[in-house]
Amino acid sequence: MARYTKKELIELEDNIVEKYKNNKLPFLFHLCGGNEDQLIEIFNDINDGDYVFVTHRNHYHAYLHGIDPNTVLDRVSNGRSMFIYDREKNFFSSAIVGGIPEIAAGVALALKLKGSNQKVWCFVGDGAEDTGHFYAAVRYVESNNLPCKFIIEDNDISIQATKSDRWGSEFLFEWPSCVKRYKYDLIYPHARIEEFCDLEIASKYKKTDSEYFPIIKEYPSPKKNQNKTNLSFNEAVTEAMSSLGEKEDTIFLGYNVGSNFGNAMGNFQNVKDNKKIETPVAENLMSSLGMGLSLEGYRPIVYFERHDFMMVAMDSLVNHVSQIERISHGDFKSPVIFRTVVADEGPFYSGPTHSQNFTELFKNIFSFPVLVPETPEDVLNYYDYAYNSDFPVMIVEKKSNF
Repeated sequence: MARYTKKELIELEDNIVEKYKNNKLPFLFHLCGGNEDQLIEIFNDINDGDYVFVTHRNHYHAYLHGIDPNTVLDRVSNGRSMFIYDREKNFFSSAIVGGIPEIAAGVALALKLKGSNQKVWCFVGDGAEDTGHFYAAVRYVESNNLPCKFIIEDNDISIQATKSDRWGSEFLFEWPSCVKRYKYDLIYPHARIEEFCDLEIASKYKKTDSEYFPIIKEYPSPKKNQNKTNLSFNEAVTEAMSSLGEKEDTIFLGYNVGSNFGNAMGNFQNVKDNKKIETPVAENLMSSLGMGLSLEGYRPIVYFERHDFMMVAMDSLVNHVSQIERISHGDFKSPVIFRTVVADEGPFYSGPTHSQNFTELFKNIFSFPVLVPETPEDVLNYYDYAYNSDFPVMIVEKKSNF
């Protein structure tokens, strides 16, 4: 793994500054500075093969984790400063900073299940520390003794606001042992440098969104299943779950999925208990755990028993699961199966916030397929299609069909 001195890190970042001053970077980017000593010390404990999750301010981390400086400069020069990924190095960054801790927790869960010696290191700013997503990730990692360390890079600035501005005081929450904090003074302001480039000149270097991030080709549709079955819709769902449960790489997660908690309306009854993970009532964590598990080769089936609850998971679903293949230029894929249920009809009235159907919304905002089986044959066909795909698939079951 490449190692750098403080002087070398500053020189590498100055290359980006110089290019910006020459009006060649008409992009949003965030420069590192002021935390060289702290990061060099931390990365002395990070090994090749370990995962590094980091925010949009990621250049130093990329250098220290072995990514070639020319690669970093190329990414920055092509609008990808906030989206530096490297599958070979297990390097993952995101402009949606609050979402990465829960994905990191999912990878750490996978590593523990495998008995791996790899670790996960997740860097966040003190602004991302404010989020409930961070709390859920920390509690899950600490409670399950997962191989993950969270590093809070505390410069007391979120955009331009200090902790006192945001919360009314400088109070710091006392996190458990999986969290480490270091404080530093940020050299650069929120983005770029204080002197603005000449946008009239810089804009000549600007390309289109699809040139910087090519649109993923259209996903194939499931083939029509000509085979008939005597199973009812509910029996077909149980059969599909049982079949998935026999696969070596599958894992089921959500709440009410375990044998003592309902087995997902009984549909997981034939799935072995060691393949089912009962999660907290934290939907964004559920989806993110599934994504993290998928990055380590598992095929998660994430169970949402109502569409209403999925609104809480929109950060994970919209900003990460749906986008990761495109924004990483194919370096990372997240083939998660989302089993979702709509309480459209049935013997019990669920109320306005327990029976909403967001299927059409999901079809419009997710890049991946959203399928609605209408027959038992559709159920068997769609879940088979989902398992054999290398991309996420959401399947929407209507209770009126059960």
